[in-house]
Amino acid sequence: MNMKDMNYEGEKLILAIIMQAVEDAGYDGINKKFLKVKQDAIDWIVGKDPQFVDYCKMLGMSPDGVRDRIIKNVNMKYTKQQKVMKKDMNARI
Repeated sequence: MNMKDMNYEGEKLILAIIMQAVEDAGYDGINKKFLKVKQDAIDWIVGKDPQFVDYCKMLGMSPDGVRDRIIKNVNMKYTKQQKVMKKDMNARI
């Protein structure tokens, strides 16, 4: 494997990580484990996490531009059921 192939493979991995975070942020079920993953993904994308910023830059993309497109196109809101589950999860902490 040459350096160009390694760079391509690395870019594919970074893109897959960002895509998984987008999918997690849009989760609409009520599984407690996945609700925690949803919150972590939203925080990672919207909270300007340094890793998210670095990954976008490694792909040659503007972190703010990527973030804005995700926010515009992905429904990251919590459903009524999710809000109840989240409230119950927070009450147990």
